[in-house]
Amino acid sequence: MEQGSDAALIKRAIKAYLRSGSPDQPGKDSLIREADGQRYVLVRNKAGLMAVYLVVGTTSVQRVREWPESLDIS
Repeated sequence: MEQGSDAALIKRAIKAYLRSGSPDQPGKDSLIREADGQRYVLVRNKAGLMAVYLVVGTTSVQRVREWPESLDIS
């Protein structure tokens, strides 16, 4: 996927995170990582990881509570 699409997926995941009602604010540290053939959006801020979203199709994200051990969340 091209970089512009990655930015759109990150933005979509951040919007979903904000709709969840958490008082914590995501920062510019959010990014996309791949593991086991799947793409994930890591919603982060300077304090660390806030949420993980699985990329579904090419434009959707779905929050996951568990992710593969091979996913680098650092």
